[in-house]
Amino acid sequence: MPPRFDITGKGRFGNFGVLGHANEWSPALVFKYFFNNANAKFRPYLGVGATYVWFTGAKITNTAFEQGALGGPTSATTSNQWAPVFNAGFQYNFTHHWFAGLSLSYVPVSVTATFTTARSIPGVGTVPETSKEKINLNPIVTYLNVGYRF
Repeated sequence: MPPRFDITGKGRFGNFGVLGHANEWSPALVFKYFFNNANAKFRPYLGVGATYVWFTGAKITNTAFEQGALGGPTSATTSNQWAPVFNAGFQYNFTHHWFAGLSLSYVPVSVTATFTTARSIPGVGTVPETSKEKINLNPIVTYLNVGYRF
């Protein structure tokens, strides 16, 4: 399941709280360098890689914000982006077969959100109005695993 992010307002929109949500997809390819030999009990590692980030299900859910600040029903979309992945962690070998690990990854993401509002203007009809805003996400992703080698 992709992580779901809440869209919150800042500045003059801060008093609206949560404005909506979006699901993030970000499959990554990470190259890791393990310290110590493969049979060591404790094996720390560092990694670097890349991910392609896109969002689905972006939706404005705060009707007070949608009607009051935006002036009508609003759809939201985001741009896609390639981003670096910085990774650090360790693996602990309990036995030759059983192991566990912990990993932390930092992914700096900066995308553009596009909001399209259908404004109703008397005598003219419905007129679409588009606005764009830069969104910065800097998630730290944690991963805990337990495994068995055959």
